[in-house]
Amino acid sequence: MFDRKKYKSFAKQQLKNRWGVVILVILLTTVVSLLFDIPRMIQSFSDFDFQEYTNLILEEPGSAYRYLMQTVYGSNSYLLTFVQSFVSIILSVAAINVYLKMSRSPEKVSLSVFFEGLNNWWRAILAYLWNFLWVFLWTMLFIIPGIVKSYAYSQIYYIIVEHPGISITKAMKISMIITKGHKADLFVQDLSFIGWYILGALTFGIGFLWITPYRDMTFINSYHAMLKEALETGKLKPEDLTE
Repeated sequence: MFDRKKYKSFAKQQLKNRWGVVILVILLTTVVSLLFDIPRMIQSFSDFDFQEYTNLILEEPGSAYRYLMQTVYGSNSYLLTFVQSFVSIILSVAAINVYLKMSRSPEKVSLSVFFEGLNNWWRAILAYLWNFLWVFLWTMLFIIPGIVKSYAYSQIYYIIVEHPGISITKAMKISMIITKGHKADLFVQDLSFIGWYILGALTFGIGFLWITPYRDMTFINSYHAMLKEALETGKLKPEDLTE
């Protein structure tokens, strides 16, 4: 049985008195992301024609807005964006290493656990590419199948961190098995955080220092529950979690 209220309750208990390390992780990943935005911002400023923008505001405000958006986002380097995506998933997988450790033990976790998680960088990239490929192919059929499959494959990152001997392709298959019958539950669990996201936006992003760990730990708990259920019902066998 999928019980998101219980997973959220557990998340609060697991994070109690241990917020420091997860907030540091978020700050660190945010700083790294911002570093990638610096070249983009410099390029945007160099491409921006203030005189043209001013004229558009006076003559056609709608066009002025489009010009601003095209200048900011149209100057993106595809290579830079590609690299940024890889770095982002590597940092996310390293963060998962922290949350998994916290979910398994009440002991305090140090930032070194995050840095240890960076050793999974190549598996993180492979999992990201494999996941992206299949979600993209399903999305080409129609949007809805793409969304459904994204939830089916969503546990792959937890699996590759917790079970380093499992291949990327096998991790995806296991993700599909344990999410069977629970994809809608995961979707609703995602929706249940919308109110928190709005609150985070109202605090100019500061609230996400607490909202993000709360959400991520909740999904770690649902991962544990789905994996346990799959093992207990025979959908998975213990040996399936070995190399």
